[in-house]
Amino acid sequence: MMAGFIMAGRIQAAIFVIVSTLVSLMLPPMLVFSNAAIALITLRKGWQQGIIYSLLATVTLMIVSVVIKQDLSGGFIAGLVTWLPILFIASVLALTSSWSKTLQLILLIAVAGVLLFHFLFPDAAAFWVQLLEPIKPLLKQSYQFTDAKIDESINIASAWMTGTFAATFALLTIISLMIARNWQAQLYNPGGFGEEFRQIRIGKQASIGLLIGIALAVFTNNQMITELIMVAIAIFMFQGLSVAHSLVKQRGMGSGWLIALYALMFILLIQMIVLLATIGLIDNFVDFRQKQASKK
Repeated sequence: MMAGFIMAGRIQAAIFVIVSTLVSLMLPPMLVFSNAAIALITLRKGWQQGIIYSLLATVTLMIVSVVIKQDLSGGFIAGLVTWLPILFIASVLALTSSWSKTLQLILLIAVAGVLLFHFLFPDAAAFWVQLLEPIKPLLKQSYQFTDAKIDESINIASAWMTGTFAATFALLTIISLMIARNWQAQLYNPGGFGEEFRQIRIGKQASIGLLIGIALAVFTNNQMITELIMVAIAIFMFQGLSVAHSLVKQRGMGSGWLIALYALMFILLIQMIVLLATIGLIDNFVDFRQKQASKK
């Protein structure tokens, strides 16, 4: 329904992008829908049209910045950071029709982002401590924390903020692209997205890189390497989900198994992400789906 509205015409697409952008300011998770709309337009009509709607969403943020009496450049920069990556990555997916290449690209961008951030801010934790300073009064008021407890909580959070930010970027980008690809399939290729999703494979090279990273993190206890592992785990999780969906279909199992899987993810999010990422990592060497096909 959303996809049909977006692709019905330029006015409808513009309305959807503007409204979803405004809603995301109050409900940040809704950002995936403005991302998905821009990605769908890019997938179907090309990057040139994608740029037009990316600029439209950016102008919306700039107008909001003016209304709330904030710096105009803040809205412009936020727009660039939010929509340029999705525009670029959607263009690659449209060109290659390969989720493997697309996920590898997202992994490279996120890893490069972490490395660049550490280059620009050698003491990354101190940067986040300073950035989180304004929320201290809110913590004290909401949770009745002592000053010492607040400082401790912020110091702990700051140590993981870079990796968390990069992993969240990867997750939101992939989810947005998958929503867009599913919308595209609903309109123009029913069932096509399911087939694509069940074939996701990131590749052995990325898997070997992750294994090396894990070994280095164990022996060196390096914070930056740990952050890179967090990013990789977030991306490999999708290969684990792909394996699960494929095996359920190959074995003729009911959809209840997948419902149970997503319910577990809701209850035990971190543990399930790590488990699915592990399955995805191993699948690049074992190929569970091919083994199941061979049995049949």
